[in-house]
Amino acid sequence: MMLILGLDPGSLRFGIGIVEKEKRRFSYVHSQTLQLKDRDFVARMQELWERLGELLAAFPVEQAAMEEGFLGKNIRSMSLLSTVRGVALAALLQRRLPLSFYAPRQVKQALTGYGNADKEQVAKMAALVLNIKGRKLGLDESDALAVAYCHGVSCS
Repeated sequence: MMLILGLDPGSLRFGIGIVEKEKRRFSYVHSQTLQLKDRDFVARMQELWERLGELLAAFPVEQAAMEEGFLGKNIRSMSLLSTVRGVALAALLQRRLPLSFYAPRQVKQALTGYGNADKEQVAKMAALVLNIKGRKLGLDESDALAVAYCHGVSCS
């Protein structure tokens, strides 16, 4: 049995998903969207650091995966997202957790069988594959669960 942490980085909303892999079976453990509301970017990064630390202390995660993300043409957005990813990476490095990166297309392909699936399709498949009932997944947390699932499939 192994717990896998999936991360969907964002500077305002940061998706987190944890799945358990046992042999070839996957099950849902935890997911959430960290709402980073502070107006000051540095304060948001401090909050991200602290909340990731609390999460990693609460769950005995063995491996982590992060979506590479589309950085686009906006240099400011690319810079902010790179910093967010760096904060998450540092939190994982501090705990000596291995981290793998996956392209968005690869994540969608692993979960839905279609590399161009939209966020709603990803959310529906994550709920179906991980047998999540009675709870509507936010799009950021379902993306993070998809990343964790993709890693679990890739490392088998």
